Amino acid sequence: MDERFARQVLLPQVGTEGQKRLGEKRVLVAGCGALGTHTAEALLRAGVRRLVLVDRDVVEVHNLHRVALFAPGDVGRPKAAAAAEKLRTLDPQAQIEVHVAHLDGPLAEELVPQVDLVVDGLDNLESRYVVNEACVKYERPWIYTAVLATYGLLLPVWPGRGPCLRCLFPNPPAPGAIPTCAEAGILGPVPKALAALQAAAALRLLLEGPAAPAGTLLYLDLWGLRIQTVEVKRNPACPTCVSRDFPFLREASRTATLCGDVVQILPRAKTSLDLGALAARLAPLGRAELRHGLLFLEVEGVHLTVFPDGRALVKGLRDPNRAQALYDQYLAR
Repeated sequence: MDERFARQVLLPQVGTEGQKRLGEKRVLVAGCGALGTHTAEALLRAGVRRLVLVDRDVVEVHNLHRVALFAPGDVGRPKAAAAAEKLRTLDPQAQIEVHVAHLDGPLAEELVPQVDLVVDGLDNLESRYVVNEACVKYERPWIYTAVLATYGLLLPVWPGRGPCLRCLFPNPPAPGAIPTCAEAGILGPVPKALAALQAAAALRLLLEGPAAPAGTLLYLDLWGLRIQTVEVKRNPACPTCVSRDFPFLREASRTATLCGDVVQILPRAKTSLDLGALAARLAPLGRAELRHGLLFLEVEGVHLTVFPDGRALVKGLRDPNRAQALYDQYLAR
């Protein structure tokens, strides 16, 4: 047994056999921002050495006050790739799989059946519905975790043994109904605190299996020093875990409004862009710069980050229609 885990092996909840099992488990980290990086690091240090990282975004300066793993030199790099690089330095024996991509229905259906657990580092409820449906469909446990301002929420979900996310939130909120961290702000230690709780819940799910508790929603407010728990009941009319209807896996929008004034645009079909040629073509229209394998474009006072798979993050707009129009005008030709 690796000496680095000696103190953890002493725990009766873990032991030698439990530590060995952790090393054999495969965990999908959905989102590599503040929650995802802290959770991934905690799991790796605990001996979960097979991680699948998925994130569609790049590191920005305003991320640095609350994330793990990233430094100023990582600004502009894809989050999943930068996180994987740092995690491999922490444990060279780790098997880290990286997907710099939007976690949509097809990708969720590809990845979720291959893992033992999904942990939540996402920044929007729509993507969480995708994860929830995939986990219910393929009977994989996952942990819903969200943070905002000074507080966070956590709900372990074990499909078939307790409620799912849609039992808690039956319908998606209207656009703009839930504030984002760009609007409400976020206290730096909050994601780390919720990530620690998420990592601990993940270890318990991985070690205890179906005997681990699910269905308890935890609320933690670090500023107000308040902790509350609520038992969430399975909804007998839940369209996901009872009726097994999976619309979020079937129906994918090309646009998604992310935290702050950022709109993600997906290509109409799978593609592979020549970003060098695209930069040369668009340079006369604005500022076009290639960095870290991505194209950074500024046109009409709007910033676009273009990925090789045709995705783009449009920053400086809150109108998805306008963002889509800019995408079609400059990239979809």
